[in-house]
Amino acid sequence: MIKNILLLLILLLSSVVTIKAKEDEKKEIRELETEFVEDITPTIDGELDDKFWQGINETEAQFIAFVPENGAQSKQKTYIKTAYTDFGIYIAARMEDTSGEPIRQELGIRDDDSRNADQFGIILDTYQNGQNAFYLKVSAAGVQTDIFINRGRSDYNWDAVWKSEAKITEKGWQVEIEIPYSAIRFPKDQKQDWNINFMRKIQSKNETSYWNYVDNSIDGLVNQSGVLRGLNGIKPPLRLSVSPYITSYYNKHGKESGMDITGGMDLKYGLTESFTLDMTLIPDFGQTVSDNLIYNLGPFEVQYAENRAFFTEGTELFNKGGLFYSRRVGQSFGSVELQDSDSLISRPAEAPLLNASKITGRTKSGLGIGFFNAITNKTFAEVYDKETKQKRLEQVDDLTNFNVMVVDQSLKNNSNISLINTNVKRFDGGNNANVIGSDFRLRDKSNTYQIDGFGAYNNIQNPEGFVEDGYKYNVSIAKISGKYQYEIGRNVESDTYDPNDMGFLRNPNEITHFGAVSYNQFQPTVLFNQYRIRMGSNYSQLYEPKLYQDFGTWTDFWAQSKDFQSYYLRFNYRPFKTFDFFEPRVDDAKYFRTWNYSTNFQYSSDSRKAFMSNISVGIWNAPDREQFDYWINFSPRFRVNDQLSINYGLNFNRQFSSIGFAEHFKNEEGDVEQVVFGERDIDVMSNVLGVNYTINSKMGLNFRLRHYWNKVDYFNYFSLTNDGDLESIAYTGKDLASDAYEKHDVNFNVFNIDAVYSWQIAPGSFVNVVWKDAVQEVNKMVDMNFSDNFRNVLSTDHQQNLSVRLIYFLDYTQIKRDLINRS
Repeated sequence: MIKNILLLLILLLSSVVTIKAKEDEKKEIRELETEFVEDITPTIDGELDDKFWQGINETEAQFIAFVPENGAQSKQKTYIKTAYTDFGIYIAARMEDTSGEPIRQELGIRDDDSRNADQFGIILDTYQNGQNAFYLKVSAAGVQTDIFINRGRSDYNWDAVWKSEAKITEKGWQVEIEIPYSAIRFPKDQKQDWNINFMRKIQSKNETSYWNYVDNSIDGLVNQSGVLRGLNGIKPPLRLSVSPYITSYYNKHGKESGMDITGGMDLKYGLTESFTLDMTLIPDFGQTVSDNLIYNLGPFEVQYAENRAFFTEGTELFNKGGLFYSRRVGQSFGSVELQDSDSLISRPAEAPLLNASKITGRTKSGLGIGFFNAITNKTFAEVYDKETKQKRLEQVDDLTNFNVMVVDQSLKNNSNISLINTNVKRFDGGNNANVIGSDFRLRDKSNTYQIDGFGAYNNIQNPEGFVEDGYKYNVSIAKISGKYQYEIGRNVESDTYDPNDMGFLRNPNEITHFGAVSYNQFQPTVLFNQYRIRMGSNYSQLYEPKLYQDFGTWTDFWAQSKDFQSYYLRFNYRPFKTFDFFEPRVDDAKYFRTWNYSTNFQYSSDSRKAFMSNISVGIWNAPDREQFDYWINFSPRFRVNDQLSINYGLNFNRQFSSIGFAEHFKNEEGDVEQVVFGERDIDVMSNVLGVNYTINSKMGLNFRLRHYWNKVDYFNYFSLTNDGDLESIAYTGKDLASDAYEKHDVNFNVFNIDAVYSWQIAPGSFVNVVWKDAVQEVNKMVDMNFSDNFRNVLSTDHQQNLSVRLIYFLDYTQIKRDLINRS
């Protein structure tokens, strides 16, 4: 025992010493005095021949590879000039390339940094906390990408307005960048130092390198930056911008059609140098990309991605413990109570958003504050009374206020602690909900060991005053850096924990213990550039009553070969019965699944090639019940040229003898007397076709077609016993013997087209033309083949709309600067 403790202390000390040595080697840039360049600014055209750059020293910046050979010096030279004015930061970079390979410059839309193109990037940690940074990239084709990094998470939804231009030269390529102070946040100090790093990607070699060495065996990117010193006299500007927009719609559903015009405005206002107010007034999300809808056979809600820009940009502070699921804002929560003589004509799909605002920011002491508020309007369902032959409106949703408040304090060693509160207030007699939570992350000085945890308490009050409360907590200990890593943890959710008025949780009532270990090879070997081997297990039980649920183990292996192909293999094994207390969908019932195993293999080819593909195949098997699943996912991509690429995705899953809930048989009092499970074959297929045509770095067309098909064919039924087993019953699933299909059979189709033309007419300003085509079809025709089914979907009435939107960005600082220059 003592020997093990001494060994651990030695490892800790050696880690600290090693990291300290690398910290001491941090590179520095000594900035120019503001007065040198305050009267002139460059024309951002990529030429680098402006008077502005004359006399500014050019530094040969030796970049160090991150991948594939971490720590090796890049063989290609990079030269950088940096300067600043009272308006912003300026960077000029020349990237030489003597490899003889052409500079890769595939075009793409903004924020698509996965294209086959060389890149140059800047990481700015303006508060020097090692956890948050602005990451700006420019490709050799001139395409911009901006990312906000928050504790290792990359938020591509953050968008800033800045200028850049790239130019191919005889020796390589070069880029010129202007970053206005209004695009970023920084302290209000007379003299400042920022953490900074530069990134260069040489696509022909698949080499990503950084100016300041980034060790890929150490967790984190921002915390391994260099230093930009000597920024004197810069001041955070008045950050005020508005983006008014107007949208015209042409809508068509079947033979009915109509036109509509809407308008609104987004506003950003810098309350201080650290905090920004964002508001959307008269919001319109009609051009938001369509959801990837699926048919849900399970007992839990499906979580869909958030595609509305206002709810994705700058919300990283709120994403803690699943307490903020922005799709709740605008969701229709209520139900319609129908009498025997009533029939439902229509019910709302969503609750109209009246307005939304958020305040976010972080002080130089590392205190982050986030405030979010939104109000949705009442909604009504239309009901027809067959006795009176009258139509009436029934209220479905209340006027509702959604509120989130977050306080997050950055600590030393990339650590933090935070407090979050969510509140949902309904003004017409609905439930009110309040949840308070806290999380923490504590790391040692070497960024090697971590303890993190989360806890939350919810309180729900109905109109009669009844209060229901519940709680959750989790804690884990992990080694997060080095070749050998591990994690062990515990998660507890009480049976009454419910954050879902504002957050998302599939199911509470659970206690889970988990652990994992891994071996990571970060440096190239004879066969691989990198590889990783992991294994782990988990054990879970109900919180109340304390009953066993599940035990499983898993092992996986990932590797990237020398020719940049990647391989992944995973094996899952559940050696014992597992109990599902949720699939029966009634209290005090359970269903046991027999021992089972699954395996999955994935392969990805070299993305630099004109043709590349991703393939995934797998099986799941429960031998005792003769259940078997297999799946195939195939995603090829063909790059026709630097402007046009075509991608396709096929996902197919077939489940033989799947067993799950079918229906409840109830007595005259409405109590469940029998839980009926069904045996069914399930086919799920989705086809996605994408075409991307980029005209230039400011203009492009994106086409996406998705067809999702889920077929569920029942052929046997069982009664669920008290011990969770199944007993055959005579139930046929048909109301009449002459019925062609069983009433539980499902043939579900979703068809969507999203075609988007986007033209950036000025920085932050766009003309977007969007055409949408949507069909959702549900029937019981499970005997149809694919071609017959697809023809049936296409012949169904479609919901189509064509919209044209103009959004124009108006920035106070830029307008003021232009007026001064003209005078």
